[in-house]
Amino acid sequence: MEKLLEMNNFFKNIIIGLFSVRSNLTRVILTASGLTIGIFTVSIVSAAVSSIDKEFAKSMDYYGNDKVYVGTWPWSFDFDWWKYRNRPKIEESSLEYITQYSEYITDVSIKKNTWTRATYGNKASWVQLNGVYPSYQDMLSGTKIENGRFFSQNEWDLQRRVIIVGGTVRDGFFQGKDPIGKKIRLNNVTFEIIGELKKQGIGMVPGGTLDNLVIMPSTTFERILTRWGFDELVLQTSPEDIPLAKEEVGMIMRVARKIPPGDDDNFAVNSADAYMEQFNTMKNAIAGMGFLVTGISLVVSAIGIMNVMFVSVRERTREIGLRKAMGATNFNILTQFLSEAVAIAIIGGSVGIALIRLTVFGLASFPIPNFNGATLPISFDLLLVFYTFTVCVFIGVLAGLIPARTAANLNPIDALRDE
Repeated sequence: MEKLLEMNNFFKNIIIGLFSVRSNLTRVILTASGLTIGIFTVSIVSAAVSSIDKEFAKSMDYYGNDKVYVGTWPWSFDFDWWKYRNRPKIEESSLEYITQYSEYITDVSIKKNTWTRATYGNKASWVQLNGVYPSYQDMLSGTKIENGRFFSQNEWDLQRRVIIVGGTVRDGFFQGKDPIGKKIRLNNVTFEIIGELKKQGIGMVPGGTLDNLVIMPSTTFERILTRWGFDELVLQTSPEDIPLAKEEVGMIMRVARKIPPGDDDNFAVNSADAYMEQFNTMKNAIAGMGFLVTGISLVVSAIGIMNVMFVSVRERTREIGLRKAMGATNFNILTQFLSEAVAIAIIGGSVGIALIRLTVFGLASFPIPNFNGATLPISFDLLLVFYTFTVCVFIGVLAGLIPARTAANLNPIDALRDE
């Protein structure tokens, strides 16, 4: 019974504090506005970083965590490009060495790359072309054949003019209708569409989306587009063997290209982790700057709440003295003023959450110009609400603790004499 009375007394003091907030609503709103801005800023930074993480992971699916790529250029922004421009092209014959001597590579394919103009009726667009082996179907990452089929070994042998198109190509030429069996012209040559890839969305890394891609047999590519583009070797392995596979492939390529000991490589062995390292560096820098600014804003907001609470204590000194004279304990007074501070913080945080929710909804609803109706990949995480309210309560307690202790420690006789 005694514990029940203590609990009832505790909640009664919280209610008294909340009524005090209601009686000074204008001052509370002005004070909470600083916290609203801080919460809005930290929430938009958190939502942006979280969305970037998700979109980057989706883009990295294009490369896969189980593949090694051998090309002319390294996947890095930190290199002297003029040292690589005159490197010899990657040769398809190197695959024979890799297949014969590698212990970690389980499947291989050439990937011939170029860009060309595609036309269908009175519509035209630039698309990326890949010429690959039939086995590339099993090596696709981040997407799959959604409609139709991949080309067969027989079609590859006979250099058939058949293609598989990405989602952007389908939407641009056929407005989302079934493209299977339709024919488009690539480099003034007619090709039949036999397959369609599932749409991925906006990519965040170079070439990190298959939506604007057209895939064809590498034999057809070589016969029709032999004067353009560059070749890349795509090598399948297991994710845990990536480091060993890259080292092994590097040694095999040196043998295949007859590079003397001591000379530098004239090729690059790449994998998805190269982009991951660079992305993490940039993401941490962006997040660090964002959280630094928002941290300053939250500190200023906490100081504002503390200042208002000191003013509130000064204005209500006689009230505190009267409550103490009637039997209120120091803990009762402390609970009352802490409740006020936390309520102010929660009001500011709630408005900030409402604003971020409306902002994210607006950004995610309107299509980005020149991106075929794609919207900004930003989302609102409900877990963010929990974190925000936790931060608000923490700021409220931190900012209100000293003023509340000051109020709780007032001598009731001196408080009643206050004018």
